[in-house]
Amino acid sequence: MSLYVDANVLVRLYLQLPGHRGILDQISVRSARAAWPLPVTDLLRFEVTNAIHRMVFESRSGGQWRVTPESAVLGLAEFSQHQEEGVFLRRSPLTLAEIELEFISMATRYTPKLGFRTYDILHVASALALRADRFISLDAKANELARLVGMATSSGE
Repeated sequence: MSLYVDANVLVRLYLQLPGHRGILDQISVRSARAAWPLPVTDLLRFEVTNAIHRMVFESRSGGQWRVTPESAVLGLAEFSQHQEEGVFLRRSPLTLAEIELEFISMATRYTPKLGFRTYDILHVASALALRADRFISLDAKANELARLVGMATSSGE
């Protein structure tokens, strides 16, 4: 089994937001551990980094969860450390050129009918390029697209 974990799952995990224990249980079971280290593309790394910083901003503006600058720094440090160690996460270089044809195909085939966002398509195309057969996201639309292209999915919770 190969597994691709979407940015929203990693953000919830590294900030220890509600639901993170369910995510941890799901990606720590023996069958999922066989897929470790999980791939982290540059796109995924950039999105997780900005999303964690954005959670700090949203906390100041009455956002759903309280994320302090300190908890963001700790979460990002652990995220980076896990990539450096290469046991749970591994940096997986993937260029936009490597996912371009799949991206255009999915955008052309599915977006006019189902309204997928760019990032949903980028992540699913990345998962396909990395030969993932399972996609975990907290985003119903991203999971829907992954199912349409033949991947098993999970909500992460």
